[in-house]
Amino acid sequence: MLKHIISLIRIKHWVKNALIFLPAFFGGVIHEVKNIELLFVTFLYFSLSASLVYIVNDLIDINKDKLHPQKKNRALASGAISKKGAFILMGVVLSIVCAASFYLPIKVVYVTSIYLVLNLMYSLYLKTIPILELFIIALGFVFRILIGGFTVEVAPSKWIIMLTFFAALYIILSKRRGEILNKEALNTRKVLSAYTEAYLTHAMVIVLSVSILSYIMYTVEPSVIKQFSTDKIYMTSIFVILALLRHLQQTLVYNNTESPVKYLFKDKLMLVIILMWFINYYILIYSI
Repeated sequence: MLKHIISLIRIKHWVKNALIFLPAFFGGVIHEVKNIELLFVTFLYFSLSASLVYIVNDLIDINKDKLHPQKKNRALASGAISKKGAFILMGVVLSIVCAASFYLPIKVVYVTSIYLVLNLMYSLYLKTIPILELFIIALGFVFRILIGGFTVEVAPSKWIIMLTFFAALYIILSKRRGEILNKEALNTRKVLSAYTEAYLTHAMVIVLSVSILSYIMYTVEPSVIKQFSTDKIYMTSIFVILALLRHLQQTLVYNNTESPVKYLFKDKLMLVIILMWFINYYILIYSI
């Protein structure tokens, strides 16, 4: 039963919420113990909030998921957890989230609330509107950045916000492309009929270019150079470009990115690239 509960609340997907730590990292305040403690609380708070959305979404899509080649194995679609059990779990998670909200900055609670409302609207209807549904999902990643910034009182750079939005949009486009090529999954997501493989491929290339440009603009921004007393941050661009091109290759050549989280854990080279970016950036802003 425990593994089915873990599956239902999508603990593996909590890796997306690591973005909450980025403003503190980019802001040079990740070393402060009070910030680390508060960020971990915020991480758990937001992750459980996101899990509420996953449960609601699975309840709404239970019949469609039964027809999907992979999603049919989900806890609700497979019958491992009953609808009643899902509602009980929702109540428990919601109680924890409400209790934790009293210990966090009010702005974090506000943004999380907006995230929940927007994603509930997405689950109920907005996911059927082409293009808008892509933007809503991408916006969720921007919310994560804002929440992390509000937690440690660091204002994220406008270029980091743009990078987050467009990089997330790129990944979502690659996911939709994979779903279109998965013929068995076409009937489980109505909005796919509004896209074609060619459209998504072209959109990916455009958004990928904007993502790379946004990061480069961040690295050469005068305020960033002044903040860290180094103009060498642009050197980290090589790892960002390498990671995005690696993902593009895995999408267009091997069609491996229909499930972004599964792909991230499976692609060892991508993990190495991300680790190298992290180490390189850390040395530049914390050690020089």
